[in-house]
Amino acid sequence: MIRKLLCCALLLALLCSGALAEERVVLDPRVQPAVALSFDDGPSEFTQQVIDLLTENDCRATFFMVGTNMDLYPDLVKAVYDSGNEVGLHTWRHNDLNEMSADAIVRNLQLCQNIVLAQTGATAKWLRPPYGRVGPSAYGACMALEMYIATWTIDSWDWKYQNAEKIYNEVIPQLANGAIILFHDTHATTVEALRTILPEIKARGYQVLTVDELMSFRESLRSGTHYYHLDLNKLAPLQ
Repeated sequence: MIRKLLCCALLLALLCSGALAEERVVLDPRVQPAVALSFDDGPSEFTQQVIDLLTENDCRATFFMVGTNMDLYPDLVKAVYDSGNEVGLHTWRHNDLNEMSADAIVRNLQLCQNIVLAQTGATAKWLRPPYGRVGPSAYGACMALEMYIATWTIDSWDWKYQNAEKIYNEVIPQLANGAIILFHDTHATTVEALRTILPEIKARGYQVLTVDELMSFRESLRSGTHYYHLDLNKLAPLQ
């Protein structure tokens, strides 16, 4: 009996140590620099390939999804979430928010949130405004929904270049601590570019995080507010 108990205890210890080994550790950007990756316009036929590359390189990202595409690919909404990445919103039909009232934006985003909730059991915290256009109506809607607004620091221009080398040369020279990088998970050339971009970012010593992970180091966040990078002058005190 004692031998059996010792074996069970040893097995439990091994299982616990394995779980701890796999636990994701995110360091304060003052300890190790960090960037956030973001992908717009999906999910699409290329989203799973992006997820796989992120996993292979121990990276995470936020996927700002269009509602109509979430409706087409609900399993990919779940796959993004289950893989440790973040689901954000990019409106129902890639709508220009400056052409909508606050009430219309709330209804639009609630349609998106319904799918996110059904697939993940949670709701999205972050909105990426299409075209980066944001104004009073969007601020008011996000305040009402207790959401934050994220644009970007570095634009990969992947949708324009459609060329892996050009995308790489656009992103890598601009790397900076606290940056949010914009990609689209809707192009094969973006997937190709990530095969070299992700290892290079890691080789330069950066953590690759979701938008929410990166912004969690701010001293405070306010709903209905627009953020495009992590301001290193506004970080919470080091623990």
